[in-house]
Amino acid sequence: MDFKCPECSKVVPSTSTDNKGKKQINSKFFPFCSERCKLIDMGAWFEGDYSIPAEEVEASDGISPEDIDF
Repeated sequence: MDFKCPECSKVVPSTSTDNKGKKQINSKFFPFCSERCKLIDMGAWFEGDYSIPAEEVEASDGISPEDIDF
C-alpha cells in the first residue's frame, strides 16, 4: 500500500517484502518522503500551528486552578 507524504503529497511506498518474506518499511522518514518534509512538519509543531483552539471556562464553584492537586 502506498501513502501520500502529509507535507508535500508525494507518493511514499509504505512497505515492501524482503527475500525472506518479511515486511519492511521502505523509507526511514516514513510517513514523510524525505528528511526535509519531516523537519517542516516538526517545525510546524514547535510553532504551535497544530494547536486546537479552546475556550476559557470560568470556575462556577469557587475553586481556583491553584486549589487543584495534580
